[in-house]
Formats: sequence, structure tokens, C-alpha cells
Amino acid sequence: MVELLDAARRASARVVNSLMTATYWEMGRQMVEHEQTGKRRAVYGAKLLLNLSTDLTKRFGWGFRVDNLERARQFYLTFDSANFRKAVAEISR
Repeated sequence: MVELLDAARRASARVVNSLMTATYWEMGRQMVEHEQTGKRRAVYGAKLLLNLSTDLTKRFGWGFRVDNLERARQFYLTFDSANFRKAVAEISR
């Protein structure tokens, strides 16, 4: 019984890690592709991140400071979609 529960917890943690990784990459993609129209930085970049940070924090609570959003954006810029899928597959194992 103990091994079963331990295995389920480890599997759950891997799934959650994969899902959160995919979520942060997608947030970065949306910031770059939609908000910045594909440019590495929006003309109004600092204001965009501050407004987004404020909105997300009001809705979801902590974890959406400007520096965290900058990391999500950089995460997307660092990993193209093919490399990203490969990385997530590695995390999921």
C-alpha cells in the first residue's frame, strides 16, 4: 500500500510539474506573440508587465510579480516549440 501511494504521489508531482512548465511557456508565448506582436519586447514592455502582474495577482493571488512574468517570457524566447516539447517530455518521465 505504501509503495502504491508513494508511486502515485511521484507520478502526480511529475504531471503537475509538466503542466505548470507548459503553462509558463504558454504565458511567455502569449506575451510575445499576442501582446508584443512577435517582437522580443513590446514598445510599452514595462507597463504591459506591470498591468499584467496587477491583473493576475488580483485574480489568482501571489506568484505573478513582474520578474516572474519576465522569466516566463524569457522561457518562451529560449525554447522554441520543438525543444520545449522535448524538455517537457523529459520532465514527465
